[in-house]
Amino acid sequence: MIKKILVAYDGEQSHSAFLFGLDMAKKFDAEIEILSIVRILEPPEDVETRDNLEKGKDHYEKFFKLLRHEARSHGLRIKTEIALGHPAEQIIHWAEKKKVDVIILGPQTKNTLGQWLLGSIPDRVVHHAPCTVIVVKPDHHKS
Repeated sequence: MIKKILVAYDGEQSHSAFLFGLDMAKKFDAEIEILSIVRILEPPEDVETRDNLEKGKDHYEKFFKLLRHEARSHGLRIKTEIALGHPAEQIIHWAEKKKVDVIILGPQTKNTLGQWLLGSIPDRVVHHAPCTVIVVKPDHHKS
């Protein structure tokens, strides 16, 4: 039974994943938590890390306000969290910490050398997550 859903949210490109998560939460009467990750700079510097985190929080809080409103319009409440670190590692960590039943995320659209060498975020999450992972196409909810 699905009782806890984690949606990894990185902006407009993952909005279909958010909507899919709302549908699933409503269908299963499940809790839904939205997680956004602010990447840390390599190598991390204390001042840069704090500044990066604050900018990331400001950026995602604007999205979270809209997402909360959209969730309420579907009769749901969401929890939101912002983590600092590598996205795949943080998604997996939060899934373990919160004991979620399913992770929902969008596909990574940027293709880089690092992605080719290390694998995309969805690939890493699918292979290392402690639960089911659903990757939602960006246009999944468009009619």
